[in-house]
Amino acid sequence: MKVLNVLPVALLAWLAGCSTQEVPLNDTLPKLTAQALLPAVTANEYCNPQMDSDILFGTGLLMFEDGSRDVAQTCLVMAAPKHPRAFCYLSRMVMQSGDLSKNKDQVFNYTAYAAKQNDWCAEYGMYDMYSSGTLGAKKDAALAMRWLLRSSQHGYPDARKQLIKQYEEQGNLAEAYAWSKFLTDAEDARIGATLKTRMSAAQIAEADKRYNELVPQVASKAALDAEERAEDVARYSAQIYQDYPDTFKGLTSAERYAYMSQSIGDAMDLPFIRNRDHVLIYIVINRAAQLKKPDANIANDQRIVTLIEDKRLTVDETIESGLRVVKTFYR
Repeated sequence: MKVLNVLPVALLAWLAGCSTQEVPLNDTLPKLTAQALLPAVTANEYCNPQMDSDILFGTGLLMFEDGSRDVAQTCLVMAAPKHPRAFCYLSRMVMQSGDLSKNKDQVFNYTAYAAKQNDWCAEYGMYDMYSSGTLGAKKDAALAMRWLLRSSQHGYPDARKQLIKQYEEQGNLAEAYAWSKFLTDAEDARIGATLKTRMSAAQIAEADKRYNELVPQVASKAALDAEERAEDVARYSAQIYQDYPDTFKGLTSAERYAYMSQSIGDAMDLPFIRNRDHVLIYIVINRAAQLKKPDANIANDQRIVTLIEDKRLTVDETIESGLRVVKTFYR
């Protein structure tokens, strides 16, 4: 009898505990599939389904930035099943297209799908929608804060700065200062320095402890660098594929990706490489040199370095001149 009397109380306590648990963030979103979300598209002169997905993604990004909306949409739709970030760009394109009263569900669903794949761009989008109660999302400050936190954990700098601002407004300087330690931009370092001047020694100690607790929960710098490199590979590969296709002659998809990743890193370490155009030039000419001479490195060829440093030359002119040097002198 005693057991029967105690059991309902224990059961009620267990149920009460369950009722206070937060629903996992992904479970707050509708169940969506890429196949159901993406519209049917047809190949164009820039993109077709046979292309590598990262080149499709990179081409979509370049066309999006260039304002070629229709081409960008086609490329991003083709890339989206393997590149969740494409959904974030697709949602932006829908937002820019006009009447959101008709398209708000599409914006929400694109963003929600990518957010479920841990994309920080989309997670920040969910924060934005829930904090303002727009685009099909009911205003919910608590849910918005959870999405902001997750976007911050996955590495979005703007999310981290917004999170710090919110903690600061709440008077939680220790939490704000702890998160400021994850800001990597030199200019953003002032945020933490300013916060620190307003904190007591005890608050600083609490913030340091909290930072150490957060480290395992936050995307590492190495992970963020790898993500950035992957997007760079997509962008540069797309541009080279369109403008200098012979660069990839003889390479499998895996070999092309590995070459691009290594070459981007090599280029960025060179003292005469000062911008993205220089990186592109280096990759194209160096690949041509290696086709002639496998151990070639144009960084050691002053003739080509001088061309890259010549500000009077356009990208095409520099590449054309560099390829002439390779054709003439590399055997």
